[in-house]
Amino acid sequence: MNKSLALLMLMLLLISGCSSMTTTEREQKRVELDAMAEAAIAGLIEQDPGIKTEIDQSLGYAVANMKLTKVPVVGAGGGEGVFVDKQTGLRTYFTVSRLDIGGGWGARSYKALLVFESQKVMDRANNGVWEFQAGAEASAGTVSAEGSSSDLNKGFTMHVLSDGGASATVTARVIRIKVNKKLMEED
Repeated sequence: MNKSLALLMLMLLLISGCSSMTTTEREQKRVELDAMAEAAIAGLIEQDPGIKTEIDQSLGYAVANMKLTKVPVVGAGGGEGVFVDKQTGLRTYFTVSRLDIGGGWGARSYKALLVFESQKVMDRANNGVWEFQAGAEASAGTVSAEGSSSDLNKGFTMHVLSDGGASATVTARVIRIKVNKKLMEED
């Protein structure tokens, strides 16, 4: 009987791992991510009207909805978002994974807007990327401040809209941006 139960659980696991999104689910998720991006951009422009000009003059942009939890040595987070190529109008949906190692404590959620000025950097982000950084972040409620080694990169600017939570960290981190193939499937 134990073998039958184990076999049944294995079959259910395999079936659920192989499932794909229905057309309706995929379209609904795309609409949610597009709406999240529009709301985040509107919130950032409300804080700094110059961001509108920056986006208007850019080659493209990406907006990610992120959540992060940090305990004294290790932190982890993730999110999802949409990349928009303004020249082609193409939208690429992606997921983000983040692992932090270093000092700090807290949990927070935020929206990150990356505005691309360089075609090379934009292509790299659109195709998925691993990013290695060192940085410091502090947030309380909807107020945040950040600085990282990525600030030294040319070809893009980053803006953060804090949703809530509280954290203070000084870490080395790995960020992986990966195209969400399930959301990119055509009907």
